[in-house]
Amino acid sequence: MHRYERAVLVALKGKKGMELEELAAAAHIGRDEAMWALENLKGRGFVDVSYSASENLELGDEGKEYERDGLPEVRLLEKASMGKTAVSSLVGREKIGLQWAKRNGWITIEAGMIRLTARGLEAEKKRPGINELGRDEIVKRGLGTVSEKRHITGISATKAGIDALGSKDGDDGAIDAVDRGMISSGLWKGMKFKPYDIAAPVEPRAVAMSHPLRRLVEEVKDAYASSGFREVSGPAVESSFWAFDSLFVPQDHPARDAQDTFYASNVGSVQVGDLPYISTVKKAHQRGWHSKWSEDIAGQMLLRVHTTSVSARYIYNIVHELKSNPGKYELPIKLFSVGRVFRNEALDYRHLADFYQHDGVIIGRNLTLSNLFDTLTKLYQGLGIKVRFKPSYFPFVEPGAELMAYSEGRKEWIEMAGCGIVREEITGVSRNKLTVLAWGSGIERLMLIRDQSISSIVQLYGNGVGWLRGRKW
Repeated sequence: MHRYERAVLVALKGKKGMELEELAAAAHIGRDEAMWALENLKGRGFVDVSYSASENLELGDEGKEYERDGLPEVRLLEKASMGKTAVSSLVGREKIGLQWAKRNGWITIEAGMIRLTARGLEAEKKRPGINELGRDEIVKRGLGTVSEKRHITGISATKAGIDALGSKDGDDGAIDAVDRGMISSGLWKGMKFKPYDIAAPVEPRAVAMSHPLRRLVEEVKDAYASSGFREVSGPAVESSFWAFDSLFVPQDHPARDAQDTFYASNVGSVQVGDLPYISTVKKAHQRGWHSKWSEDIAGQMLLRVHTTSVSARYIYNIVHELKSNPGKYELPIKLFSVGRVFRNEALDYRHLADFYQHDGVIIGRNLTLSNLFDTLTKLYQGLGIKVRFKPSYFPFVEPGAELMAYSEGRKEWIEMAGCGIVREEITGVSRNKLTVLAWGSGIERLMLIRDQSISSIVQLYGNGVGWLRGRKW
Protein backbone atom coordinates (compact mmCIF):
# COMPACT_ATOMS: atom_id res chain seq x y z
CA MET A 1 0.00 0.00 0.00
CA HIS A 2 1.36 3.43 -0.91
CA ARG A 3 2.13 5.76 1.97
CA TYR A 4 -0.48 8.25 0.69
CA GLU A 5 -3.12 5.53 0.76
CA ARG A 6 -2.11 4.46 4.24
CA ALA A 7 -2.14 8.08 5.46
CA VAL A 8 -5.67 8.54 4.10
CA LEU A 9 -6.98 5.36 5.74
CA VAL A 10 -5.38 6.30 9.06
CA ALA A 11 -7.01 9.75 8.87
CA LEU A 12 -10.39 8.19 8.08
CA LYS A 13 -10.27 5.63 10.87
CA GLY A 14 -13.15 6.35 13.23
CA LYS A 15 -14.37 9.30 11.11
CA LYS A 16 -17.52 9.59 8.97
CA GLY A 17 -18.24 11.85 5.98
CA MET A 18 -14.98 13.81 5.85
CA GLU A 19 -14.52 16.40 3.10
CA LEU A 20 -11.53 16.31 0.78
CA GLU A 21 -9.73 19.35 2.20
CA GLU A 22 -10.33 18.14 5.77
CA LEU A 23 -8.99 14.69 4.85
CA ALA A 24 -5.87 16.08 3.17
CA ALA A 25 -5.08 18.17 6.25
CA ALA A 26 -5.65 15.23 8.60
CA ALA A 27 -3.43 12.99 6.47
CA HIS A 28 -0.74 15.70 6.19
CA ILE A 29 -0.62 15.42 2.39
CA GLY A 30 -1.62 17.71 -0.46
CA ARG A 31 -5.08 17.86 -2.00
CA ASP A 32 -3.91 16.23 -5.26
CA GLU A 33 -2.13 13.44 -3.37
CA ALA A 34 -5.26 12.81 -1.30
CA MET A 35 -7.38 12.70 -4.49
CA TRP A 36 -4.97 10.24 -6.10
CA ALA A 37 -5.03 7.98 -3.03
CA LEU A 38 -8.83 8.12 -2.84
CA GLU A 39 -9.21 6.96 -6.44
CA ASN A 40 -6.93 3.99 -5.79
CA LEU A 41 -8.61 3.08 -2.52
CA LYS A 42 -12.07 3.45 -4.02
CA GLY A 43 -11.18 1.03 -6.81
CA ARG A 44 -10.17 -1.58 -4.21
CA GLY A 45 -13.33 -1.04 -2.14
CA PHE A 46 -11.44 0.47 0.81
CA VAL A 47 -13.34 3.77 0.90
CA ASP A 48 -16.82 5.07 0.12
CA VAL A 49 -17.04 8.45 -1.62
CA SER A 50 -20.27 10.41 -2.10
CA TYR A 51 -20.67 13.16 -4.68
CA SER A 52 -22.96 16.05 -5.55
CA ALA A 53 -23.24 17.60 -9.01
CA SER A 54 -23.58 21.27 -9.95
CA GLU A 55 -23.74 23.15 -13.24
CA ASN A 56 -21.36 25.97 -14.01
CA LEU A 57 -22.06 28.58 -16.72
CA GLU A 58 -18.91 30.02 -18.24
CA LEU A 59 -19.15 32.95 -20.65
CA GLY A 60 -17.04 32.86 -23.81
CA ASP A 61 -15.11 35.86 -25.14
CA GLU A 62 -18.17 37.18 -27.00
CA GLY A 63 -20.34 36.70 -23.92
CA LYS A 64 -17.82 38.56 -21.75
CA GLU A 65 -17.84 41.40 -24.28
CA TYR A 66 -21.64 41.61 -24.05
CA GLU A 67 -21.42 41.50 -20.25
CA ARG A 68 -18.99 44.42 -20.35
CA ASP A 69 -20.39 46.55 -23.18
CA GLY A 70 -24.04 45.45 -23.29
CA LEU A 71 -26.02 43.15 -25.58
CA PRO A 72 -25.85 44.12 -29.27
CA GLU A 73 -29.65 44.32 -29.51
CA VAL A 74 -29.72 46.74 -26.55
CA ARG A 75 -26.95 48.85 -28.10
CA LEU A 76 -28.96 48.89 -31.33
CA LEU A 77 -32.01 50.18 -29.42
CA GLU A 78 -29.91 52.98 -27.97
CA LYS A 79 -28.70 53.98 -31.43
CA ALA A 80 -32.17 53.79 -32.98
CA SER A 81 -33.68 55.88 -30.15
CA MET A 82 -31.39 58.79 -31.01
CA GLY A 83 -32.86 59.31 -34.48
CA LYS A 84 -33.43 57.77 -37.88
CA THR A 85 -31.32 54.68 -38.39
CA ALA A 86 -31.07 52.85 -41.73
CA VAL A 87 -30.50 49.10 -41.82
CA SER A 88 -27.78 49.64 -44.42
CA SER A 89 -25.84 51.84 -41.95
CA LEU A 90 -25.38 49.05 -39.40
CA VAL A 91 -21.91 47.66 -38.90
CA GLY A 92 -20.25 44.98 -36.80
CA ARG A 93 -22.18 43.79 -33.76
CA GLU A 94 -25.10 46.08 -34.72
CA LYS A 95 -26.01 43.64 -37.50
CA ILE A 96 -26.05 40.80 -34.99
CA GLY A 97 -28.26 42.88 -32.71
CA LEU A 98 -30.72 43.47 -35.55
CA GLN A 99 -31.89 39.86 -35.74
CA TRP A 100 -32.36 39.56 -31.98
CA ALA A 101 -34.13 42.90 -31.68
CA LYS A 102 -36.56 41.79 -34.42
CA ARG A 103 -37.07 38.41 -32.77
CA ASN A 104 -37.86 40.11 -29.43
CA GLY A 105 -40.41 42.37 -31.12
CA TRP A 106 -38.45 45.45 -30.14
CA ILE A 107 -38.20 46.95 -33.64
CA THR A 108 -39.88 47.04 -37.02
CA ILE A 109 -38.28 47.89 -40.35
CA GLU A 110 -40.10 50.24 -42.67
CA ALA A 111 -38.60 51.28 -46.01
CA GLY A 112 -35.17 50.22 -44.78
CA MET A 113 -35.43 52.32 -41.59
CA ILE A 114 -35.52 50.96 -38.03
CA ARG A 115 -38.46 51.92 -35.80
CA LEU A 116 -38.77 51.09 -32.09
CA THR A 117 -41.95 49.37 -30.96
CA ALA A 118 -43.58 49.95 -27.57
CA ARG A 119 -41.75 46.88 -26.26
CA GLY A 120 -38.54 48.26 -27.72
CA LEU A 121 -38.98 51.61 -25.94
CA GLU A 122 -39.54 49.78 -22.66
CA ALA A 123 -36.48 47.59 -23.24
CA GLU A 124 -34.37 50.64 -24.11
CA LYS A 125 -35.23 52.14 -20.73
CA LYS A 126 -34.54 48.94 -18.76
CA ARG A 127 -31.41 48.05 -20.80
CA PRO A 128 -31.40 44.31 -19.89
CA GLY A 129 -27.98 42.71 -19.58
CA ILE A 130 -26.70 39.29 -20.57
CA ASN A 131 -27.82 37.77 -17.26
CA GLU A 132 -31.43 38.59 -18.11
CA LEU A 133 -31.17 36.25 -21.12
CA GLY A 134 -31.10 33.21 -18.89
CA ARG A 135 -28.78 30.20 -19.03
CA ASP A 136 -30.55 28.40 -21.90
CA GLU A 137 -30.60 31.46 -24.16
CA ILE A 138 -26.93 32.25 -23.45
CA VAL A 139 -25.96 28.72 -24.47
CA LYS A 140 -28.28 28.75 -27.51
CA ARG A 141 -26.65 31.94 -28.78
CA GLY A 142 -23.19 30.48 -28.30
CA LEU A 143 -22.24 33.10 -25.70
CA GLY A 144 -21.32 30.58 -23.04
CA THR A 145 -21.09 26.91 -22.16
CA VAL A 146 -22.48 24.90 -19.27
CA SER A 147 -20.33 22.25 -17.65
CA GLU A 148 -21.22 19.83 -14.90
CA LYS A 149 -18.90 19.61 -11.96
CA ARG A 150 -18.85 16.84 -9.36
CA HIS A 151 -18.00 17.73 -5.79
CA ILE A 152 -17.01 15.28 -3.07
CA THR A 153 -19.43 15.66 -0.17
CA GLY A 154 -18.35 12.81 2.07
CA ILE A 155 -15.54 10.27 2.48
CA SER A 156 -15.57 7.25 4.78
CA ALA A 157 -13.38 4.19 5.17
CA THR A 158 -15.03 0.80 4.67
CA LYS A 159 -14.51 -2.16 6.94
CA ALA A 160 -12.29 -3.68 4.24
CA GLY A 161 -10.21 -0.51 4.24
CA ILE A 162 -9.72 -0.50 8.00
CA ASP A 163 -8.89 -4.19 7.98
CA ALA A 164 -6.36 -3.59 5.17
CA LEU A 165 -4.34 -1.28 7.43
CA GLY A 166 -3.13 -4.26 9.40
CA SER A 167 -3.22 -7.00 6.76
CA LYS A 168 -0.93 -8.25 4.07
CA ASP A 169 -3.48 -7.12 1.46
CA GLY A 170 -2.97 -3.58 2.66
CA ASP A 171 0.75 -3.65 2.01
CA ASP A 172 1.67 -6.24 -0.63
CA GLY A 173 5.14 -4.88 -1.25
CA ALA A 174 4.22 -3.42 -4.65
CA ILE A 175 6.04 -0.22 -5.66
CA ASP A 176 4.57 2.60 -7.66
CA ALA A 177 7.71 4.50 -8.66
CA VAL A 178 11.14 3.65 -10.00
CA ASP A 179 14.09 5.93 -9.31
CA ARG A 180 17.49 6.23 -10.98
CA GLY A 181 19.24 4.13 -8.36
CA MET A 182 16.87 1.19 -8.83
CA ILE A 183 17.44 1.26 -12.58
CA SER A 184 21.24 1.55 -12.44
CA SER A 185 21.54 -1.18 -9.84
CA GLY A 186 19.04 -3.50 -11.46
CA LEU A 187 16.99 -3.82 -8.26
CA TRP A 188 13.79 -3.22 -10.22
CA LYS A 189 14.10 -6.67 -11.81
CA GLY A 190 11.67 -9.12 -10.31
CA MET A 191 9.89 -6.49 -8.25
CA LYS A 192 6.11 -6.22 -8.12
CA PHE A 193 4.74 -2.95 -9.48
CA LYS A 194 1.49 -1.30 -8.57
CA PRO A 195 -0.81 -1.11 -11.63
CA TYR A 196 -1.96 2.26 -12.95
CA ASP A 197 -5.66 3.06 -12.90
CA ILE A 198 -6.19 4.42 -16.42
CA ALA A 199 -9.83 5.18 -15.62
CA ALA A 200 -8.96 7.59 -12.80
CA PRO A 201 -10.25 11.14 -13.52
CA VAL A 202 -7.70 13.73 -14.57
CA GLU A 203 -7.79 17.47 -15.05
CA PRO A 204 -9.04 18.30 -18.57
CA ARG A 205 -6.47 19.58 -21.05
CA ALA A 206 -7.11 21.72 -24.12
CA VAL A 207 -6.25 19.75 -27.27
CA ALA A 208 -5.22 21.51 -30.47
CA MET A 209 -7.77 21.13 -33.26
CA SER A 210 -8.84 22.71 -36.54
CA HIS A 211 -11.92 24.91 -36.58
CA PRO A 212 -15.03 22.87 -37.54
CA LEU A 213 -15.77 25.22 -40.43
CA ARG A 214 -12.24 24.86 -41.81
CA ARG A 215 -12.57 21.07 -41.60
CA LEU A 216 -15.90 21.22 -43.43
CA VAL A 217 -14.34 23.32 -46.21
CA GLU A 218 -11.64 20.68 -46.62
CA GLU A 219 -14.28 17.94 -46.55
CA VAL A 220 -16.19 19.67 -49.36
CA LYS A 221 -12.99 19.93 -51.39
CA ASP A 222 -12.28 16.24 -50.83
CA ALA A 223 -15.83 15.35 -51.94
CA TYR A 224 -15.28 17.18 -55.22
CA ALA A 225 -11.80 15.78 -55.76
CA SER A 226 -12.99 12.21 -55.17
CA SER A 227 -15.64 12.77 -57.87
CA GLY A 228 -13.03 13.77 -60.46
CA PHE A 229 -13.31 17.56 -60.19
CA ARG A 230 -10.34 19.93 -60.46
CA GLU A 231 -10.14 22.98 -58.17
CA VAL A 232 -9.85 26.47 -59.70
CA SER A 233 -9.81 29.95 -58.15
CA GLY A 234 -10.31 33.61 -58.98
CA PRO A 235 -10.12 37.15 -57.53
CA ALA A 236 -12.24 38.26 -54.55
CA VAL A 237 -12.45 41.83 -55.88
CA GLU A 238 -14.26 41.49 -59.19
CA SER A 239 -15.74 43.59 -61.97
CA SER A 240 -19.51 43.66 -62.46
CA PHE A 241 -18.87 42.23 -65.91
CA TRP A 242 -17.76 38.85 -64.58
CA ALA A 243 -19.97 38.94 -61.47
CA PHE A 244 -23.20 39.88 -63.30
CA ASP A 245 -23.06 40.72 -67.01
CA SER A 246 -21.30 37.54 -68.13
CA LEU A 247 -23.97 35.59 -66.22
CA PHE A 248 -26.81 37.27 -68.11
CA VAL A 249 -27.98 39.29 -65.07
CA PRO A 250 -29.73 42.49 -66.28
CA GLN A 251 -27.95 45.72 -65.49
CA ASP A 252 -31.05 46.99 -63.67
CA HIS A 253 -31.46 43.83 -61.59
CA PRO A 254 -32.09 44.48 -57.84
CA ALA A 255 -29.15 42.24 -56.91
CA ARG A 256 -26.83 44.95 -58.25
CA ASP A 257 -28.11 47.56 -55.79
CA ALA A 258 -25.81 48.75 -53.01
CA GLN A 259 -28.33 47.31 -50.54
CA ASP A 260 -27.28 43.82 -51.70
CA THR A 261 -23.75 44.27 -53.05
CA PHE A 262 -20.56 45.77 -51.61
CA TYR A 263 -19.03 48.11 -54.20
CA ALA A 264 -15.41 49.28 -54.02
CA SER A 265 -15.83 53.06 -53.96
CA ASN A 266 -12.10 53.77 -53.86
CA VAL A 267 -11.59 51.85 -57.12
CA GLY A 268 -14.54 53.10 -59.13
CA SER A 269 -15.04 51.83 -62.66
CA VAL A 270 -12.39 49.98 -64.70
CA GLN A 271 -12.05 49.03 -68.33
CA VAL A 272 -13.41 45.54 -68.74
CA GLY A 273 -10.92 44.78 -71.50
CA ASP A 274 -10.86 44.00 -75.20
CA LEU A 275 -12.20 40.46 -74.99
CA PRO A 276 -14.25 39.47 -78.02
CA TYR A 277 -16.63 38.09 -75.40
CA ILE A 278 -17.72 41.65 -74.49
CA SER A 279 -19.58 42.13 -77.75
CA THR A 280 -21.23 38.73 -77.33
CA VAL A 281 -22.44 39.68 -73.84
CA LYS A 282 -23.60 43.08 -75.03
CA LYS A 283 -25.66 41.60 -77.86
CA ALA A 284 -27.15 38.95 -75.56
CA HIS A 285 -28.29 41.60 -73.07
CA GLN A 286 -29.75 43.88 -75.72
CA ARG A 287 -31.53 41.02 -77.45
CA GLY A 288 -32.65 39.22 -74.29
CA TRP A 289 -33.52 42.15 -72.01
CA HIS A 290 -34.42 44.74 -74.67
CA SER A 291 -32.39 47.42 -72.92
CA LYS A 292 -29.21 49.38 -73.45
CA TRP A 293 -26.00 47.89 -72.15
CA SER A 294 -23.37 50.10 -70.49
CA GLU A 295 -19.72 49.15 -70.30
CA ASP A 296 -19.31 51.66 -67.45
CA ILE A 297 -21.78 49.68 -65.34
CA ALA A 298 -20.03 46.45 -66.32
CA GLY A 299 -16.76 48.00 -65.15
CA GLN A 300 -17.92 48.72 -61.61
CA MET A 301 -15.70 46.98 -59.04
CA LEU A 302 -17.19 44.99 -56.19
CA LEU A 303 -16.54 42.25 -53.66
CA ARG A 304 -17.69 39.13 -55.44
CA VAL A 305 -21.21 38.08 -54.49
CA HIS A 306 -20.65 34.46 -55.52
CA THR A 307 -17.88 32.19 -56.75
CA THR A 308 -19.89 31.73 -59.95
CA SER A 309 -17.80 34.62 -61.31
CA VAL A 310 -14.84 32.22 -61.13
CA SER A 311 -16.86 29.64 -63.09
CA ALA A 312 -17.82 32.29 -65.67
CA ARG A 313 -14.16 33.04 -66.45
CA TYR A 314 -13.30 29.38 -66.91
CA ILE A 315 -16.40 28.66 -68.97
CA TYR A 316 -15.45 31.49 -71.35
CA ASN A 317 -11.79 30.46 -71.61
CA ILE A 318 -12.50 26.76 -72.17
CA VAL A 319 -15.36 27.28 -74.63
CA HIS A 320 -13.28 29.87 -76.54
CA GLU A 321 -10.39 27.40 -76.82
CA LEU A 322 -12.67 24.53 -77.86
CA LYS A 323 -14.06 26.64 -80.71
CA SER A 324 -10.62 26.96 -82.26
CA ASN A 325 -9.32 23.54 -81.20
CA PRO A 326 -12.15 21.00 -80.54
CA GLY A 327 -9.73 18.29 -79.52
CA LYS A 328 -7.76 20.29 -76.96
CA TYR A 329 -9.66 18.92 -73.93
CA GLU A 330 -11.05 15.54 -73.07
CA LEU A 331 -14.72 16.01 -72.25
CA PRO A 332 -16.42 16.25 -69.86
CA ILE A 333 -14.40 18.87 -67.96
CA LYS A 334 -15.28 19.04 -64.26
CA LEU A 335 -14.22 22.09 -62.22
CA PHE A 336 -15.03 23.44 -58.77
CA SER A 337 -14.08 26.48 -56.69
CA VAL A 338 -14.36 27.29 -52.98
CA GLY A 339 -13.93 30.80 -51.62
CA ARG A 340 -15.24 33.72 -49.61
CA VAL A 341 -18.13 35.75 -50.99
CA PHE A 342 -19.71 38.97 -49.72
CA ARG A 343 -23.32 40.15 -49.65
CA ASN A 344 -24.86 43.16 -47.95
CA GLU A 345 -27.47 41.09 -46.12
CA ALA A 346 -29.20 41.34 -42.77
CA LEU A 347 -27.84 38.64 -40.48
CA ASP A 348 -30.05 35.83 -39.23
CA TYR A 349 -29.58 32.18 -38.29
CA ARG A 350 -28.86 31.15 -41.91
CA HIS A 351 -27.60 34.37 -43.55
CA LEU A 352 -24.22 36.12 -43.27
CA ALA A 353 -22.62 39.07 -45.03
CA ASP A 354 -19.32 37.23 -45.48
CA PHE A 355 -19.30 33.47 -45.99
CA TYR A 356 -17.91 30.52 -47.93
CA GLN A 357 -19.42 29.29 -51.19
CA HIS A 358 -18.58 26.36 -53.43
CA ASP A 359 -19.31 26.32 -57.15
CA GLY A 360 -19.22 23.45 -59.61
CA VAL A 361 -19.15 23.28 -63.41
CA ILE A 362 -19.30 20.37 -65.85
CA ILE A 363 -18.57 21.11 -69.53
CA GLY A 364 -19.39 18.36 -72.00
CA ARG A 365 -21.68 17.13 -74.74
CA ASN A 366 -25.26 15.85 -74.48
CA LEU A 367 -25.51 16.62 -70.77
CA THR A 368 -28.98 16.87 -69.21
CA LEU A 369 -30.65 17.75 -65.92
CA SER A 370 -30.47 14.07 -65.04
CA ASN A 371 -26.68 14.28 -65.12
CA LEU A 372 -26.80 17.40 -62.97
CA PHE A 373 -29.18 15.96 -60.36
CA ASP A 374 -27.25 12.68 -60.19
CA THR A 375 -23.94 14.51 -59.66
CA LEU A 376 -25.31 16.75 -56.91
CA THR A 377 -27.18 13.93 -55.17
CA LYS A 378 -24.00 11.85 -54.95
CA LEU A 379 -21.91 14.87 -53.92
CA TYR A 380 -24.22 15.74 -51.01
CA GLN A 381 -24.71 12.10 -50.06
CA GLY A 382 -20.95 11.98 -49.59
CA LEU A 383 -21.37 14.85 -47.11
CA GLY A 384 -24.17 13.00 -45.30
CA ILE A 385 -27.03 15.20 -46.52
CA LYS A 386 -30.35 14.22 -48.08
CA VAL A 387 -31.43 16.47 -50.98
CA ARG A 388 -34.28 17.08 -53.38
CA PHE A 389 -34.87 19.49 -56.27
CA LYS A 390 -37.61 21.89 -57.32
CA PRO A 391 -37.93 24.21 -60.34
CA SER A 392 -36.58 27.72 -59.82
CA TYR A 393 -35.38 30.74 -61.78
CA PHE A 394 -31.83 32.05 -62.06
CA PRO A 395 -30.79 34.46 -64.86
CA PHE A 396 -27.76 32.42 -65.94
CA VAL A 397 -29.37 28.98 -66.30
CA GLU A 398 -32.34 27.63 -68.24
CA PRO A 399 -33.87 25.40 -67.05
CA GLY A 400 -32.99 26.15 -63.43
CA ALA A 401 -33.59 24.31 -60.19
CA GLU A 402 -33.17 24.78 -56.47
CA LEU A 403 -31.48 22.13 -54.36
CA MET A 404 -33.13 21.67 -50.97
CA ALA A 405 -31.37 19.90 -48.08
CA TYR A 406 -33.18 18.22 -45.19
CA SER A 407 -32.36 19.22 -41.62
CA GLU A 408 -33.07 16.36 -39.23
CA GLY A 409 -32.84 18.64 -36.20
CA ARG A 410 -35.32 21.24 -37.49
CA LYS A 411 -37.43 18.75 -39.45
CA GLU A 412 -37.51 21.08 -42.44
CA TRP A 413 -36.12 21.44 -45.95
CA ILE A 414 -33.64 24.34 -46.27
CA GLU A 415 -32.64 26.07 -49.51
CA MET A 416 -29.07 25.03 -50.21
CA ALA A 417 -28.06 25.66 -53.83
CA GLY A 418 -29.09 27.01 -57.21
CA CYS A 419 -28.32 24.92 -60.27
CA GLY A 420 -29.19 24.35 -63.90
CA ILE A 421 -27.98 24.26 -67.50
CA VAL A 422 -26.03 27.39 -68.43
CA ARG A 423 -27.76 29.54 -71.06
CA GLU A 424 -26.46 29.75 -74.62
CA GLU A 425 -26.30 33.55 -74.16
CA ILE A 426 -23.44 32.91 -71.73
CA THR A 427 -21.55 30.12 -73.48
CA GLY A 428 -22.06 31.51 -76.98
CA VAL A 429 -22.33 27.91 -78.21
CA SER A 430 -25.39 25.89 -79.18
CA ARG A 431 -26.28 23.18 -76.70
CA ASN A 432 -26.26 20.72 -79.57
CA LYS A 433 -22.49 21.23 -79.65
CA LEU A 434 -21.66 21.86 -76.01
CA THR A 435 -23.54 21.77 -72.69
CA VAL A 436 -22.51 23.38 -69.41
CA LEU A 437 -23.97 22.34 -66.06
CA ALA A 438 -23.41 24.68 -63.10
CA TRP A 439 -24.38 25.15 -59.45
CA GLY A 440 -23.42 27.20 -56.41
CA SER A 441 -24.02 26.76 -52.69
CA GLY A 442 -23.05 28.19 -49.30
CA ILE A 443 -20.91 26.05 -47.00
CA GLU A 444 -21.96 27.43 -43.60
CA ARG A 445 -25.50 26.14 -44.18
CA LEU A 446 -24.05 22.64 -44.50
CA MET A 447 -22.77 22.98 -40.95
CA LEU A 448 -26.19 24.28 -39.83
CA ILE A 449 -27.84 21.16 -41.24
CA ARG A 450 -25.27 18.59 -40.12
CA ASP A 451 -24.60 19.85 -36.60
CA GLN A 452 -27.70 20.04 -34.41
CA SER A 453 -25.79 21.89 -31.66
CA ILE A 454 -25.53 24.96 -33.91
CA SER A 455 -28.65 27.11 -33.81
CA SER A 456 -27.24 29.91 -36.01
CA ILE A 457 -24.35 30.09 -38.45
CA VAL A 458 -23.29 33.28 -36.65
CA GLN A 459 -21.95 30.94 -33.94
CA LEU A 460 -19.28 29.75 -36.36
CA TYR A 461 -17.64 33.18 -36.24
CA GLY A 462 -17.60 33.70 -32.47
CA ASN A 463 -14.24 34.35 -30.82
CA GLY A 464 -14.76 32.16 -27.74
CA VAL A 465 -12.62 29.03 -27.45
CA GLY A 466 -14.97 27.43 -24.90
CA TRP A 467 -17.35 26.37 -27.66
CA LEU A 468 -14.49 24.78 -29.62
CA ARG A 469 -13.02 22.97 -26.62
CA GLY A 470 -16.41 21.54 -25.72
CA ARG A 471 -16.91 19.96 -29.13
CA LYS A 472 -16.34 16.28 -29.85
CA TRP A 473 -14.88 16.91 -33.34
